[in-house]
Amino acid sequence: MQQILRTEGIGKQFLIRKGLVSGNILQALDDVNIYLNEREILALVGASGSGKSTLARLLVLLYRPTSGKIYFMDEDVTRYKGRKLKKYRSEIQMVFQDPYASLDPYHTVDWHIRRPLILSHFRGNIDERIDELLDMVRLNPPSYFREKFPHQISGGQRQRVYLARALAVNPKVLIADEPVSMLDVSLRIEVLDLLSSIRDQLGIGVIYITHDLNTVSVISDRIYVLHNGKIVEEGNTPDLIKNPSDPYTRALIDAAPDPYKRL
Repeated sequence: MQQILRTEGIGKQFLIRKGLVSGNILQALDDVNIYLNEREILALVGASGSGKSTLARLLVLLYRPTSGKIYFMDEDVTRYKGRKLKKYRSEIQMVFQDPYASLDPYHTVDWHIRRPLILSHFRGNIDERIDELLDMVRLNPPSYFREKFPHQISGGQRQRVYLARALAVNPKVLIADEPVSMLDVSLRIEVLDLLSSIRDQLGIGVIYITHDLNTVSVISDRIYVLHNGKIVEEGNTPDLIKNPSDPYTRALIDAAPDPYKRL
């Protein structure tokens, strides 16, 4: 199985500019090594402040690492700029936690999906492609949803619209940062099943970021556990959940009494 994305010794520091500790350095990530295979769903698990979202933003180069390197398809992308950076970011798409904040309330579903197609110079029939993407994320009939504004559809449907927008540019990697944490229980299963289906259908790699081991056990193939900016444990999902070796991992599992129970 081919590796799509990997990091080597990634570290990230931030200068604190406010408060009593202004001027101090915060070590957000320290010597992090992960890899993602094609057609794999990889989970990054940890509590708030563990470094999960910082790592995600490094992977799409919204942040630049303080140390270490990021490789995409075996090419060092760490210092990409200009056209190379733009092309790389089209290959690595993110789906964020809050689907409403991710969408412009003044524009329709059609506009949100059409825009990345136009910007990426899509050469086919754009209307047909929009319908195809909406069908892929199970928003049917597409003609009904295309003219809706974000406030006219549910939270789960908004998350699917943003997912369709991310898929419009045919990425090789999808990073989902707490994509179901703001949805109710019934909608979480639908979105998780959809992510699995898209992985199978398109053959892309998925990095799923969460603090919730219930959802991890449902969706992921492998897990990295982050704590205070470091990887403290990694392994195949069933093995790691059944036999954790790190105390922090065990504490996360204790907080989710039945990790194999579907939501």
